[in-house]
Amino acid sequence: MTDATPRRLVCALWMALAALVTAPDEAEAVRIWEAPRAGWQGPSAGGLSPGSLLTSPDLRLPEFTPPLAAGGHVGASAYPEGVAERWLDIGFTAQPLFVAQRGFDNEASGNFSVPPGVSLQRTRVIVHGQAHPQLQVRLEFNLADRLELLDAYALVPVRRWLQIQLGQFRVPFSRQELVSSSRYQFADRALWAGGAQGSGVRFVPSFDLGVMAWGWLGPRDQVEYYVGVFNGKSANQQFNLDSFFLYAGRVAYNPLGRPRAFQEGAVNMPRDPAVSIGLNALQQTRQIGFYTVMGETAQRPNRIGLTAVGADVYASARGASLYGELYFRDAAEADTATTPNTQSLGWLVQAGYFIPFGALREHLEVVARVQSYAPSTCVTRAAGGDCAVRLPASQSREVYRDFMNTTAFTLGLNWYQLGHGFKVQTAYSVINEYSDLQGGVPGSGVVLNDTFTTQLTGSF
Repeated sequence: MTDATPRRLVCALWMALAALVTAPDEAEAVRIWEAPRAGWQGPSAGGLSPGSLLTSPDLRLPEFTPPLAAGGHVGASAYPEGVAERWLDIGFTAQPLFVAQRGFDNEASGNFSVPPGVSLQRTRVIVHGQAHPQLQVRLEFNLADRLELLDAYALVPVRRWLQIQLGQFRVPFSRQELVSSSRYQFADRALWAGGAQGSGVRFVPSFDLGVMAWGWLGPRDQVEYYVGVFNGKSANQQFNLDSFFLYAGRVAYNPLGRPRAFQEGAVNMPRDPAVSIGLNALQQTRQIGFYTVMGETAQRPNRIGLTAVGADVYASARGASLYGELYFRDAAEADTATTPNTQSLGWLVQAGYFIPFGALREHLEVVARVQSYAPSTCVTRAAGGDCAVRLPASQSREVYRDFMNTTAFTLGLNWYQLGHGFKVQTAYSVINEYSDLQGGVPGSGVVLNDTFTTQLTGSF
């Protein structure tokens, strides 16, 4: 080894570090095929040539692509906007996650906490194409632990202010549920989001079968609306449970114009301010068997009425971001002798800031979140027999731990190398789960399961 060898190694290391820090902070989506409209004679008239797959920067979606219809990355066209009448894009996301939770004991017969280890939290494959200027089709599969169909819908863009979406997709309720999982500031959604909790109760709806109309209104898309009708039985359920439906709607107001990205955080966002304010509403009736009132012989249908409302605010400017959301649900069941009426209240506030120093700018983000969720409480009703925690006699508290009130405070650091397309997220959460009064014993069932997580996201 010559004297110049160490210097070459040092130079190589510095060059590698500089390439890592200064690499373009854009992820790339892939368009694998497209065809222009008939008679087009402009540039790239032959479409894509073999071996020249096109890519587009992450989060820089074409103006005609809506947040809910795109659902993620879309490929760039070789033609001017509107020329490609038919195209096909593919996407992929993988999110390996390491979790270590306080309180796990190998010697204990039962644990509330999970053992430390690595899991593949999400693996998504996306196929999104346009067969006609007025027909797009999207499929999204989850492959993390089993093959699961998520998105499967057709989109008919009648006008910019009127677009029809039918099939299986996300119910338009709660920004927390609508943002793609690859674009979070933290490893997971809020305590009260994510479809079904461990107990199987769907506090916030996720993917469902239905039809939705939505559109953009006003200059710079200052208003966007979504209104839909769904089975209300969750994803991949071919038939409805009864003759009732789930009705959901969302209205968002963007006073400074529609933000370029539908995400959390300010990564790849312009330094100019962006603001979005959303309101959500949901109503659903379910019939779960029958019940008999004391003194009567005829059975009555046992129906559950669910009404939920919510509000959210997102803002970003100069590398800083702030996001807050409030969620409330009222559940009233006819058979109150078995299951009392309950109300659920959840909220979160989270913030992020990119360190504005040299090579760290646009890469290193400090994040914090505080959230609370009371799934079974009394907000507008007086506590008592008509609104109280009442566990079914056949179930233990371990099974129904999701009905315990929870608060959590999280601090973390995120490193974005290709925007949300390639990032590392590390966080520590202080989590307290506790119950309401049970048998006159306050604070019974307290669980302390603070959690450390590190998640890697890779997507295109």
